[in-house]
Amino acid sequence: MSEEPKYVRDSRDERKETSPADAGRTTRDVEVFRDALGSVAAADSPMTQTLHKEFGVEGRVRVRDGRGGATKVLLTHPSGAYADVYLKGGNVVSWTLANGGEVFYVPEDATFKKHAPTDGGNPIAFPQFGVGGERPGSVANANPKMPEDGFANKMEWRIGETGTYTSEDGSNCPFLALEATDDDSTRAVFPHSFKLTMEISLEYSALRIKTTVQNTGASKFEYALGYKAHVAVNDAREGDVYYVGFEDCVALDNMVHPTKPRVRFTNDLPVLEERCFRLREKTDRVYLSTDHRDTGVEVGTGCTFYAQNLSGESGCIDRAVFTPWEESPQTYRWYAGLAIGNFGKLRIAEPDSKSSVEVQYKIVDKTPSLAIRDEIAMLEKVNARAALTRPKLDLSDTDLPVDLQ
Repeated sequence: MSEEPKYVRDSRDERKETSPADAGRTTRDVEVFRDALGSVAAADSPMTQTLHKEFGVEGRVRVRDGRGGATKVLLTHPSGAYADVYLKGGNVVSWTLANGGEVFYVPEDATFKKHAPTDGGNPIAFPQFGVGGERPGSVANANPKMPEDGFANKMEWRIGETGTYTSEDGSNCPFLALEATDDDSTRAVFPHSFKLTMEISLEYSALRIKTTVQNTGASKFEYALGYKAHVAVNDAREGDVYYVGFEDCVALDNMVHPTKPRVRFTNDLPVLEERCFRLREKTDRVYLSTDHRDTGVEVGTGCTFYAQNLSGESGCIDRAVFTPWEESPQTYRWYAGLAIGNFGKLRIAEPDSKSSVEVQYKIVDKTPSLAIRDEIAMLEKVNARAALTRPKLDLSDTDLPVDLQ
């Protein structure tokens, strides 16, 4: 098993530094923790307890009452890593690594009464991405009342299946399948019949999500599909939060014009801005066909969060970078937005058909921007030195003025 990723630092780190050398989580502590996760809590609602009895998997999958009384499914990896998936909204609100580092950010004052928050965690975008209009991710002839990022992130999802599987490293990993279908509220703004399936699996340092869209109606429709990860970072204002992996693609900047994004080719940008760029202001950009396995964001603690497409050219080949910056002064410093999906060329669902895409979020203990920045800084020094060097002249006597011969 690989070394644990060094993720977001919090108050627990300071407490560990002042603790005795032999203090910490023992094997018995982990066993007790897992047993507690797998047990039925008397405080859970009767409906939640019923769901747990049907879909719970000892030590791996637990159905519980979460924040605001909303039902959540807790996936637990043998290492101690876990993820909270809320049924109202189908949002992976929390993903915590085995070392206690939280991967996703959720505002402290987030409400869970109607659905999981859409400004935190990893909400799904379907059938539209963004605000619509002429921007990328817009559904043609969409109803003006179509919500931003569609409506799937506010729907009630049902548990379809739970279980475990063996990952490549031999771990017994949990998975969860959720389902959602059209209803009167969705058909009011999107007059189509569909069924969505979301399969979520948790591994040691990775989270996989496979999404299936099935057209259950008689007419075809187009749709955008993706996920908007709110990646917890050390401090976006003070820290080194860099995005990497956006070379050689088309970028659509939604900040330039209120309705019409500006189109740019990233290879026309300065080399540093193309290969890695720092989050430093309000940002709303979509990158098309950036099918790069190493597309990610460095969180400022020595590791990188990657959003990877596992479905090839027919998969989630687009990315988006977003942050409200100081328009949300209480929250913007603590996350960096990175979306993955299909936001440019929309997907087509033919009648009585279904298609699937799979993405993976992975935490890797490295910061590729350091090498990129060092390389570019060295090239700049070499170019500057070359510009200041006087050219050497090799002139024969006949080429020199008479008074110099």
